[in-house]
Amino acid sequence: RLWSAEIKGRAVFESMKPDARVCDVARRYGVKAQQLTTWRRLARAGRLALVTDDAADFVSIELSDPVASGKSEGPVEITIGKVSVRLDADVSAVRIAEMVTAIERGA
Repeated sequence: RLWSAEIKGRAVFESMKPDARVCDVARRYGVKAQQLTTWRRLARAGRLALVTDDAADFVSIELSDPVASGKSEGPVEITIGKVSVRLDADVSAVRIAEMVTAIERGA
């Protein structure tokens, strides 16, 4: 069976909520947990958009001394409140956005 990108995005979004279990979400959508895990991997790689009916959460991000080329030579550091995370410069923008959202939500 072929699943639409919208259904995949909704399932992945649900599976990333706090306290969600991949196996439970997969069962609700009639897929195997391994398939949902593949879709989650695609979303993390920026190849699948998350879909939700909820209002969007926006997080303000402050760039300090951004490089004109958009490439960072050093690590990326995210500080929100008392939480600081340092990432390698080659981390994807999608992954950085996921981490910022998770930190903001207290996950």
